[in-house]
Amino acid sequence: MIQIPPSAITQWGAAAVFGNVLLTRLGVPLPSAPLLVLAGSAIASGRLSFWHVLLAAASGALSGDAVWFSAGRLYGRRLIAALSRRSYAFDTGMRSASDLFERYGAPIVAVSKFVPGLGLVTPPLMGTTHIAASVFFMWDAAGIVAWAGFWLLGGALFQRELHVALVELQTHGATMIDLLVVLALLFFAYRLLRRRQPPDRTGEDAS
Repeated sequence: MIQIPPSAITQWGAAAVFGNVLLTRLGVPLPSAPLLVLAGSAIASGRLSFWHVLLAAASGALSGDAVWFSAGRLYGRRLIAALSRRSYAFDTGMRSASDLFERYGAPIVAVSKFVPGLGLVTPPLMGTTHIAASVFFMWDAAGIVAWAGFWLLGGALFQRELHVALVELQTHGATMIDLLVVLALLFFAYRLLRRRQPPDRTGEDAS
């Protein structure tokens, strides 16, 4: 059972959020939402500052997206082709993001944060287009703040239910950190399965 003292949550909570979100945005198969929800719960109980955690999440996400956007601008379609060959899920997400960008333009950068499979592929794709970096980061920041705020406020609103769940876990000899580890392993397995699963081209064949 992994024990984290309350003082560590207060001292390292924002740093943990930054690291978790940064790694996720760089492509490491780790879920960000569960930790943000727990951080929101800690905010509601007065152990963390909302603005500190929001800034940490936004900084981590923007840093990761900046790396992918810069890579897309430097290497262009060669990067997209290489990533698509490695992952069927990336290829499917890239085609979806391209279609949405052609239809709706730059705002899709913000919306992609809420659409599974698009958040990671959009920054490198935008780097290959003629979109100005300032425009990309404006929409990217707007989407990130809305995304992080959504999960943090959700954790704050359901703070009591999360506390009950934590107590229930403790009665079975586990902690919320153990739950996060299990969720991370499940998320990793899901991402691995998606990478190896060929995209469904039924609709393309029919057209």
